[in-house]
Amino acid sequence: MDEPPQSDPPRTRKPRGQGASRRGEILAAAKRLFAEQGYESATMRRIATAVGVSGAALYVYFPDKEAILFAIAEETFAELLAALEASQRGGGDPLQRFRAGLMTYIAFGRARPDEYRLTFQRKMISQPAPGRHCGTIEAADRSFGILERGVADLMDAGIFQRRSPVLVAEALWACLHGVTALLLDHSAMLETDSDTLAATVVDAAIRGLMAASSPWQPPPDEAGNEQPESVAEAAGGKVGANPRQHSDVSSDRDHC
Repeated sequence: MDEPPQSDPPRTRKPRGQGASRRGEILAAAKRLFAEQGYESATMRRIATAVGVSGAALYVYFPDKEAILFAIAEETFAELLAALEASQRGGGDPLQRFRAGLMTYIAFGRARPDEYRLTFQRKMISQPAPGRHCGTIEAADRSFGILERGVADLMDAGIFQRRSPVLVAEALWACLHGVTALLLDHSAMLETDSDTLAATVVDAAIRGLMAASSPWQPPPDEAGNEQPESVAEAAGGKVGANPRQHSDVSSDRDHC
């Protein structure tokens, strides 16, 4: 005997002033479904069911699942911005704070794998429906601004080679994203410890940007051993050699 068709769960209204709580429940359920079923398969009806509201109630908060995905990205970037800002309030010199910011980005992605994948590894709404404007995410611009300003400040101080701060910031972002994505989805293929690999990538990128007159000693590794001061020394070459002569450490690549 066929089962009767299932109807939407009854709409449950949040008391006045608790709409933000319901919105948070929707985003949490959507993140889980997007991660488990894939963005294309997770329908608005399934999201509503997971939250325990009717389909109509869900549309009170979001017009479609693209808007939900965009809200997840906004939330993720806000958290990333807070983490980056906190990393710049620590002690140390400007270069140490800059390095801390790079390491914070990788740590953030590894700590929030679902949010990171949805925000950075899925093509965001590239062709909005007619009459619809997706807008920009302020926290995303401000997060990139921290990286760009850090690069410019180190160039002004003569620590980094002079070139376009935007170019260098984007190259570094490509490097950070490459290692973060690798650690999230392909760590089983690596023989190296994840923390060591992340630190090595960041230090290699920094060394590749250093001005010839600005020697830099990276932090000791986990065993307390001092690391080589330059890429050339790491490769057994002459200390102080121009790191740009070594094509294998260029930061202008998506995969570091």
